[in-house]
Amino acid sequence: MKTIYYFLAVIILMVCACEEKKLEPVSGSLGKPGMVTILDQEAIPGGVTVTYRIPDSEDILSVKAVYTLSGGRTFESSASFYENTLTIAGFNDMAEHEAKIYTINRAQVMSDPVIVKFTPLEASFIKTAKTMKIISDFGGARFTWKNTDKAPLTFEFYAQDSVGSLQAMRIITSEADSMRVSLRGYEPAERRFGAVVRDYWNNEADTVYSTILPLFEEKIPKSGMSVMKLSNDANFTNWEGMDSYLIDDDIATFGHSPNSSIPAPFTIDLGKKVKLSRVVLFNRNYNNSYYSWGNPKTFDVYGCFTTPSTSGNWDEWTKLMECTQVKPSGSPGITQTDEDLAAAEAGFEFEFDLNLQPIRYVRIVVKSTWESSSFSHPAEIDFYGEMVE
Repeated sequence: MKTIYYFLAVIILMVCACEEKKLEPVSGSLGKPGMVTILDQEAIPGGVTVTYRIPDSEDILSVKAVYTLSGGRTFESSASFYENTLTIAGFNDMAEHEAKIYTINRAQVMSDPVIVKFTPLEASFIKTAKTMKIISDFGGARFTWKNTDKAPLTFEFYAQDSVGSLQAMRIITSEADSMRVSLRGYEPAERRFGAVVRDYWNNEADTVYSTILPLFEEKIPKSGMSVMKLSNDANFTNWEGMDSYLIDDDIATFGHSPNSSIPAPFTIDLGKKVKLSRVVLFNRNYNNSYYSWGNPKTFDVYGCFTTPSTSGNWDEWTKLMECTQVKPSGSPGITQTDEDLAAAEAGFEFEFDLNLQPIRYVRIVVKSTWESSSFSHPAEIDFYGEMVE
């Protein structure tokens, strides 16, 4: 008998489980909610920020704006009932537009709309595109711009190929207020380059073009280089390290400064005066990570435009740039992604000012390491540019 009761219970449960469930609001409606009261509105690049007061009702869940962009696409912008501002954005002109603002209750019932009319300020992607400059760089073109609104924008960089067509060579997304990007690998012959700026809503500015002559660039040969030993330089001959390993074209070897040597300077004689374009520093692959132990994280680059004294008197040296290595993933510790690994294996590259006069003597000062060690062990350093004597 117990078996029969058990069998019947299972059948009843199966039948109940098969019944169709209706998806309904988690809360019953108290009726159509009241409308917001607009308190203020402020034009912003590509849109408007609206300040409002929600109606005095206990079941208001959120507020949303519905609007149509110039190209005909409809967008929504939402805010919870804890907020009192709403941003409406994505417009690519400075014409008058309107948006409908609704309150929504917990039963998903919408209020009647409040219509807001506004005229956006000039969109960030257009403002940024107007600042885009393309100039000759070593081995290619240098793109510079200002993004004063710090808006998240996408940049596409183009170069003319062998048959004269523009091909996309690099795409980045950035919110930085100013930035520069170089396309390299081109012979010193006139070539057309271009850049396109886009925003989150896929608005696109007119392409910026420039026909330029890339500057000649080569990797400065190590055969004529040497590590100078100035009196106040660090010694990089510790724990299997050698000074000469810093410029031996072998990233498997390294120089190693002693304990308590940070900041750790070392000096390179390039052998001849060079119009420098960039410096590339390679980290040691220590315990299968390039972002650990005594690998340099920040360093300064100095130059001496005369023959430096062996005392290493800093008054003779001019700071050329401050450099900070960036781990693409941003993840803490020694863990590294494929992107982190690719960046380290390519070397950390830093560009010199295009107006820097030719120089023969360069001094690197390691200021900090990835694990805040008191010593440093860079693997290799490369210089690029044009030898002038």
